[in-house]
Amino acid sequence: MSQRILIVDDEPGFLQGIRKIMGATGAVLDLTDSMEEAERYLTSNRYDIVITDLRLTGVLSEEGLEIIRFVKERNPATHCILITGYGSPELREKALAQGAAYYFEKPVPPKELLEAVKALATD
Repeated sequence: MSQRILIVDDEPGFLQGIRKIMGATGAVLDLTDSMEEAERYLTSNRYDIVITDLRLTGVLSEEGLEIIRFVKERNPATHCILITGYGSPELREKALAQGAAYYFEKPVPPKELLEAVKALATD
């Protein structure tokens, strides 16, 4: 049985790139660019992994952390990966404390992301 992965990012180019990278794994992928649609997906489907960007609407937003909270409240076994272009040591600690299994700063080398997904698949 293949993994089911939800990917949330407001950059169309990133979504298309990650679709290519993750599609090669044979995983079933759902992609969205909004927190609201991500919550709809999460309410109606069960995911093995959720990969989310931190900021979806604005410079100071942290929807990615809200998505991680939403995931962990409903299905604690779902693994989360936070990706951001606005990283800091404090944000990394915050993400991991909220339940993110991995934290990456953009640009994320595809090999590192694939290795993280592979590692989570064996958990």
